[in-house]
Amino acid sequence: MGLLSANKTETNTMVLEIKVDPEVFEKAVQQVFRKQAKSISVPGFRKGKAPRHIIERMYGEGVFYEDAMNDVFPDAYQAAVEEAGIEPVANPQVEMVDVSKENGFTFKATVTVKPEVEVKNYKGLSAERKVYKVTDEEVENELGRMADKASRMVSVEDRAAIEGDQSIIDFEG
Repeated sequence: MGLLSANKTETNTMVLEIKVDPEVFEKAVQQVFRKQAKSISVPGFRKGKAPRHIIERMYGEGVFYEDAMNDVFPDAYQAAVEEAGIEPVANPQVEMVDVSKENGFTFKATVTVKPEVEVKNYKGLSAERKVYKVTDEEVENELGRMADKASRMVSVEDRAAIEGDQSIIDFEG
């Protein structure tokens, strides 16, 4: 597996061309065959007992390719990203270039990467510091507001109502 090329196409977009070796691809195809063979029926064979070359002749040589590519893709993509030294910020758009038993498979992954930021002339900048004067009265007022906000109502039935109490009055007029 390896990165064939890494080209920057637009701002924050790169196209990686990645090749998976035929040996790795063949191993993935063989694993997919073992998983799926149990569910494939071929006339003349018990279910799941048909050899791979018979299934490929019946359904086409690429019958297991898609699942094998899906199995190999994450590792190949991750290795290519690390080799290219990029940091993707989204899932890639994948385009198949070539797939065969002899050559493995090659695909292009168009990926959005972190933007390159270059900071210039930041040394020597100055900013005006604002100092706010706070009086004791403002502090007390704010503490009072915070206490009122955090307070809760408690029912009192053992005394008469006093100023500041909230009362529920039921009367008939």
